[in-house]
Formats: sequence, structure tokens, C-alpha cells
Amino acid sequence: MSGVGENKNGADLTADQLLPSVRKLPLLGFTYYELYRQVTMQETLYETLTKQYEMAKVEEAKEIPSVKVLDEPNVPEKKSSPPRLIIVLLGFFFTAFAAITWIFASMLWNVTYGPTRRKLAVLQPSPRYG
Repeated sequence: MSGVGENKNGADLTADQLLPSVRKLPLLGFTYYELYRQVTMQETLYETLTKQYEMAKVEEAKEIPSVKVLDEPNVPEKKSSPPRLIIVLLGFFFTAFAAITWIFASMLWNVTYGPTRRKLAVLQPSPRYG
């Protein structure tokens, strides 16, 4: 071999020639343009499909309910406990008992200890302001 060979594309290149000949440039330019156009279209298609896929994943995540209803609720036929009347009556009796106990305790306190100087000092006005 004397340095002349044919590569896989069919271009005759010598050892000292790195670029193809001028006669083959229009053909190579057209091939390059077609390949570039296909790559650009595929990139655009890939980006569009990726965006649509991400949006579909987000929409699917929004549609999944966080709570699953097993049975539909029904209006009860009969009221359940605790009965309100019993709660009201117990509250009334407890409050009345507490009030009566407070009154008797304060009366017993006054009878046992009577009015002290401290109680009188609080009830009498101070000479400074009077």
C-alpha cells in the first residue's frame, strides 16, 4: 500500500490529506445537514415527551386520594351515649353541691375564727388616702 486507501464512507483519502476533497463537500454537507436535522428533531421530541411524562406523574399523584372510604356514612337510627339529660343533671347537682359546700365552709370559717385584725385592716380605709 502506498498510502492511498478507501475508507468506509467511500471517500478516497491519502495519508497526508485529512479533509475530503472539494468535490465531495456538497454531498457531505447535505448528509451532515440531514443528520443534524434528525438529531435536533429527536432532542426536541425527547424534551417534549419528558415534560409530558413529568406532568402526567404529577397529575397522577394529585388524583390518588389520601383517604380511602370503606363504607359510606349513614345517619344513625338511635342516639348513642352519653345521654345529654344525664350530663346536664349531673352537672347541675355537682355545681349545686359545690356552691352549698362553699357557703357552709365560709360560714364555718367566720364562726370559728371571727373577724381578725387583718380582715378589719382590709375593710377599713387607709388614713393616707382617706
